[in-house]
Amino acid sequence: MENNKQFEQQLAAFLKDSQPNIVQKWLSIAKLSKEDPYYEEIIQNGKRTVELISHYILTEDESWIVTLTKKIATERIQANVNIGEFVANINSGRSVVISVLNESDFNRNDLSRALHIINNYFNSYLYHSVTEYTKLKDSIIQDKNLFIKEMHSDRLTILGQLGASFAHEFRNPLTSIKGFLKLLEDQPNEEALRKHYFEIINEEMNNLEEKVRQFLFLSKMRGIDDAPTKLNMSGLLEYSVQILYPRLLESNIEVSTDISSHLTVCGVDEQLKQVILNILINSIEELNEKNQEPRTIKVKGFVDDDSVVTHISNNGKPIPSHLVESIFEPFISTKELGTGLGLSVCKQIIEKHNGTISVRSDEDETTFVIKLPHSS
Repeated sequence: MENNKQFEQQLAAFLKDSQPNIVQKWLSIAKLSKEDPYYEEIIQNGKRTVELISHYILTEDESWIVTLTKKIATERIQANVNIGEFVANINSGRSVVISVLNESDFNRNDLSRALHIINNYFNSYLYHSVTEYTKLKDSIIQDKNLFIKEMHSDRLTILGQLGASFAHEFRNPLTSIKGFLKLLEDQPNEEALRKHYFEIINEEMNNLEEKVRQFLFLSKMRGIDDAPTKLNMSGLLEYSVQILYPRLLESNIEVSTDISSHLTVCGVDEQLKQVILNILINSIEELNEKNQEPRTIKVKGFVDDDSVVTHISNNGKPIPSHLVESIFEPFISTKELGTGLGLSVCKQIIEKHNGTISVRSDEDETTFVIKLPHSS
């Protein structure tokens, strides 16, 4: 027993002294890339592996092996190294240690005992390395599978919401059109009524066309002929307020504008107009729900650094705090019967123009902020 203890101490001391030589030989044959993000750490891991052999010889304690192999397996996973290369490098380390022992002065019996210990060490090292590597890989695969399932579920949910939105948005105009077509059949000789009915039908058709356009924007099916041009944002803002003047007057809404001249951006006129009108119409509809007066909308346009900034504010009810962050997502709406598509379309349009859109809301005022690159 005493002889065994003495031999183990000699072997541990020999391997400790041989560590630099072992590591150098291992690095010369290992499958390593200097592009590996853990390259320097790999060298340190090699040194620790050899140090652990001496510890293992004296104690046969595998807990240190488990700790080191967990660290190394994690690094190999993060470096995206396949398990074949990982195992090959461990076996290369075994081969180098054995070759160094074969060159030593140990007699045949001691050498045989040393090789038995070394093989046991590397078998344990390999087992714990592969086990940890496989466990981490399995965890990643399970997470990816869960993510795919959740994405699939989310898409099904969105598809259901999209179908419900289609049904809601298209049913009402179609019902009106069908009703007025029936009236036209029943009153073929009433020219004045026929003209009025056709006006309503045409308005509902335009409404349907606008809804289709919103859904197409939502699905990123923008027309290929939407070529951006240099345009006057100042004029676009003024024009948008003017064409809504009858609705503003009818709702008794006070409008104030503070729009700098020569606000130029590069974009598609109809698309940016759609954004401004959508926000203004939303503001009008929100203020119509407000019983108290004054009802106010403020429109500001100015240059800030390299951006043309537009503020559209109203003093209606604030957006609930839990909706502020998600108000531009599809199907998020503060309206009881809203589909939540309008602001989502606005966001896509502004982002396609390399701009940003955001909102801030409190008890006093809700302000939509649009920033677009300034085109000189």
